[in-house]
Amino acid sequence: MTSTTIGKSSPGASRNKRRKRRNARLWIPQYHGAWAMVTIPPLVGVVEGGFRPVEIVVFALWFVGYFLFYSATVWLKSRCKKRYFPPVRLYGLIVAALGLASLVGAPYLWRWALVFSPLVAIAAWEAWKRDERSLISGLDTIAAACLMIPVMFDIAGDGAPGFAASPRAWLLTALFFGYFAGTLFYVKTNIRERDSNVYLAASVLWHASWAAAAFVLAWRGEVGWIHAAVWLAIAIRAVVVPLLARAGRPVSVKAIGFGEVFTSLAFVLTVF
Repeated sequence: MTSTTIGKSSPGASRNKRRKRRNARLWIPQYHGAWAMVTIPPLVGVVEGGFRPVEIVVFALWFVGYFLFYSATVWLKSRCKKRYFPPVRLYGLIVAALGLASLVGAPYLWRWALVFSPLVAIAAWEAWKRDERSLISGLDTIAAACLMIPVMFDIAGDGAPGFAASPRAWLLTALFFGYFAGTLFYVKTNIRERDSNVYLAASVLWHASWAAAAFVLAWRGEVGWIHAAVWLAIAIRAVVVPLLARAGRPVSVKAIGFGEVFTSLAFVLTVF
């Protein structure tokens, strides 16, 4: 081996690495910002509503369902090409098995299928249009994620009438929807829609409205004042950071990602 080849991979090895990365993209969701949205709401529902063993199965169903959602999106975008179908088939079989197990442990969960079906249909249509990153698609998936809070409340109450519809369950659902939808606006105003005045105005209005609502809820004793202060900080960020970008001092994508981790932790820890 000559000195010029030391530390360099062969063309064949490079092609194998690229092939592995492409294959991984078929099986593993690439929407990195969605992991918190997928995991936090159902866990909040368990913590606030109470734990029952069947919730483990339902959480697994939801988690694998996210992998199915991602792979199905890729498959639909490809106009149903065969090479994109294996993940859809495997995840679909797992979801079917977990869904059946969930219904055995909590038969009343069938009624949530009626709630989630329109959301799934909207997501599929947006994927077919190859517009899965649209605002409608984003809000649709956020709504589905946040609805896992009352689902877990429903399980904790063993399907008792009114338990999933408790004020606490829907207050948390609304707060988390407000927060995650706000992150959608915030990220768009800093990356894909950085120059859009419409998106910036919508983001500022959204965050200001929710911050004001949080202070009203704090005054009524339904959330803590620290949680309201977190909303205020998030609203201020929604104004300052995009304006810095327009002034020629944009915040890096990496910094925005770390900021989202910090604000998510602050939001979750204070909402209780």
